[in-house]
Amino acid sequence: MTTINTAAQTAATTTASTTKTTGSSATTTTNASSAKLTQDYDSFLKLLTTQLQNQDPLSPMESTEFTNQLVQFSQVEQAISQNSKLDKLVGLQNNNQTQASLGFIGLDVEATGNAFTYESKPVKMSYTLPEASTSTRIQIKNEKGVTIQTLDGARTTNRQEVTWDGKKADGSVAEPGTYSMTVIAPKADSKLITAKTTVFGRVSGIEAGNGVTTLMMGKVPVKMEDVINAQLPVAA
Repeated sequence: MTTINTAAQTAATTTASTTKTTGSSATTTTNASSAKLTQDYDSFLKLLTTQLQNQDPLSPMESTEFTNQLVQFSQVEQAISQNSKLDKLVGLQNNNQTQASLGFIGLDVEATGNAFTYESKPVKMSYTLPEASTSTRIQIKNEKGVTIQTLDGARTTNRQEVTWDGKKADGSVAEPGTYSMTVIAPKADSKLITAKTTVFGRVSGIEAGNGVTTLMMGKVPVKMEDVINAQLPVAA
């Protein structure tokens, strides 16, 4: 019966790995596990029937071992069934998240992060220092990480809002695209303070993949949980 035990353990291992997977890949793995279990279970029954037919009448095989193996396969089958139901719940949750994210399209939002989209008009951002600094500078960087402008900032711990007009340090206007802000704020001991930053932008669409729905502020992806507030655009 060693071969049968190995088959059951293989099916159980496959089921355990299925539990860790979500989304469409989880459904595929669950279906594969179910098919593998059916194949192993059929093999088990054939082996069991053959052994019962050919056992020594004077030394019959123990029924306890058969029972234990049947129980083991039953537990694996139940686990795969549970995984299938969990896959359905995950799918429903993803659908609900997608439906909720659609409501953000067209809204102006503030979200935790430092990347933003510049579209030839002033861009607003904010930062908060956990403690006072000796000086504060806000660096605006392009997609390559090159600093194109540096703005002066406050040294206090109050939340500060900053507006970048789109001009580079040389006075020229930056090209539309994706940029980021970096707050340089040293303490008295010259160690840099980590500031909490937020960016503002209008949600232009959503993207869904791998069970995750992401809001798009221009070309910048934003997780729904990072959104701090959202409001209708103010009429010009």
